Amino acid sequence: MNMKPNSWRIMWVMAVFDLPTQTKIQRKRYAGFRKLLLQHGFTMMQFSVYLRNMPTIHAAQALVKRIGPHTPPQGKCAFVLITDKQYGMTKNFYGPAPAQQKIPKKYEQLILFEDL
Repeated sequence: MNMKPNSWRIMWVMAVFDLPTQTKIQRKRYAGFRKLLLQHGFTMMQFSVYLRNMPTIHAAQALVKRIGPHTPPQGKCAFVLITDKQYGMTKNFYGPAPAQQKIPKKYEQLILFEDL
């Protein structure tokens, strides 16, 4: 049987999580969980959404089985598995970039005291 990669076999694992960060220990656990995701090859897509490409569904399921139990107490993490073909249909939208702050020229600076 030929097992060459194709867009229906290759998987994407998306980790979507919500972890408490009110206390120092909760922030430490959050940072530890985020570090664990990064160590396992995930990249941040946006805050609390991390993404990783895997060659097969079996590899993706094994990854989820390894990482899932490390979800910090009182936290929630969902792992979404989608095929490369499905991920290819993702449409990303970004709002307009914030306006760059203009650095004032010397003559535009505020004058606090002026001789009259």
